Amino acid sequence: MSNSPSDHNSPTAAGQLLRDQMPVSVQFAYFDHAAVAPLPAPSAAAIAKYARQASEQGDVPWLTWSAQVESLRAAAAAFLGAATDEVALVANTTHGIGLVAEGFPWKSGENVVVPDNEFPSNLLPWGALARRGVELRRVPVDPSGVVDLGRLNQAIDAHTRIVSVSWVGFASGYRVDVAAIADVVHQRGALLMLDAIQGLGAFPIDVRQTQVDFLCADGHKWLLGPEGAGLLYIRQQHLDLLQPLGIGWNSLASSGFDPHSQLLKKNAARYEGGSTNMPGMIGFGSSLKLLAGLHQTTSRSSPLAEQVLANASLMAQQLRSADFTVHLPEQREHQSGIVGITWGDPAVPESTLAAARKHCLADGVVLSVRGGRLRASTHAYNNVDDIERLVEALVNFRSIS
Repeated sequence: MSNSPSDHNSPTAAGQLLRDQMPVSVQFAYFDHAAVAPLPAPSAAAIAKYARQASEQGDVPWLTWSAQVESLRAAAAAFLGAATDEVALVANTTHGIGLVAEGFPWKSGENVVVPDNEFPSNLLPWGALARRGVELRRVPVDPSGVVDLGRLNQAIDAHTRIVSVSWVGFASGYRVDVAAIADVVHQRGALLMLDAIQGLGAFPIDVRQTQVDFLCADGHKWLLGPEGAGLLYIRQQHLDLLQPLGIGWNSLASSGFDPHSQLLKKNAARYEGGSTNMPGMIGFGSSLKLLAGLHQTTSRSSPLAEQVLANASLMAQQLRSADFTVHLPEQREHQSGIVGITWGDPAVPESTLAAARKHCLADGVVLSVRGGRLRASTHAYNNVDDIERLVEALVNFRSIS
C-alpha cells in the first residue's frame, strides 16, 4: 500500500484528513487521548446545532434527534462487526461494566477473573459482588503491563463465569491479543468482558472474529466523542442472560407512555432505561462516523491504526535520542498509542512529573501523569511537528529542573 499523502488509503493521508477536522491542532500538540479527547469540528457543530434547536424550538425536533441516536447505534454496530440489536448506548464504561456485573445470574461460590493492574472501573464493580458470594480473583501483572495468558489461565477454574480484561492498559499502553484471550477464556467455559475504552477508535475490532461476549467503551477517548456517551455490546445469545437493571420507559417494546406495559425490548436497548443524553449521543455519532469514513474498518488493521503506531514509534525514537527512558511494549502487535516517559535514576518523583506536565502545557503540549510516568497518548492526526514540539518541551524542562 502506498504511503503517499495523495493516497487516501495511506496512514499518512488518513491522519491528515482527520487532522483537518481537529481544531485543537491549531493551538496544541495534543497527546492526552487516553484521558479526554478533543472534539472534531463536525461533532462540535452537531452538538451546537442541538443546543440551538433545543433553545429555540424545545422538543419540536425530538424525533429528528431520536433518529440521529438510532443512526449512532447502527454505526456503532457496523464499527464493531455486530448486529444493531446487540448494541446498547450507555453513559460510560463504568455504566456498561456495571450492567454486566450486576445483571449476570451469579451463584454464591462463583468467581470473576481480572488482571491486577486494571483501571478502577474494571475492578470495583466486580469486587462489589462479594456481597453476593462472588470472588474477585486478581491476576498479578508484570510492571511492564504484559498480561500473561498462562497466569490468566491458571486463575480460571470450574467456578469462573467471567474474565474481564482491558484491551489496552491505561498506564502501560500494553495491547492484548483479544482473540487469544477469548480462546483461553472460552476453552475454560467462561465468558469474556472487554473494556475497550483505550483501544476502540485507534484500532479496529471485529467482535465476531474475536468472539468477545461483552464489550464496553465510553466515546470520550480515542473515539473523539464527548464525555457521557458510550456503547455496550452484548452478544445476541447473552441478551436474555443478563437481568435488565434500571429499567424504565425506554426499555419497553411498545410506547413507553403506557403505565400497563410490561414487555421489554428484545434487543440490547432494553438496558437503556430512561431518557438519552441527546447532545452527547449526537456528538458521539458524528465522531464515530468521521472515524469510520477514514477507513477505521473491522479488519485487524486500518490506516488510522497504522498511523497511531507510526506516531508512537517515532515519538519513542526521538525521545530516546534525547536520553529519555521510553516505556513502550517491545512487540508492535502489543503497542498502542500510549507511550510512557521517564528520565534519570532513581525514578522521577511524582511532583517532578506534575511540574513537567505543567511546563509542557505552558508550551502548548498536552499530556498526563499516570503510573509514575508521563503518559503521552497519540492519535492518528498527530504529526511530526507535534512530536518534535513534545520532545523540545521536555528537553527544556529537564534543563531547568
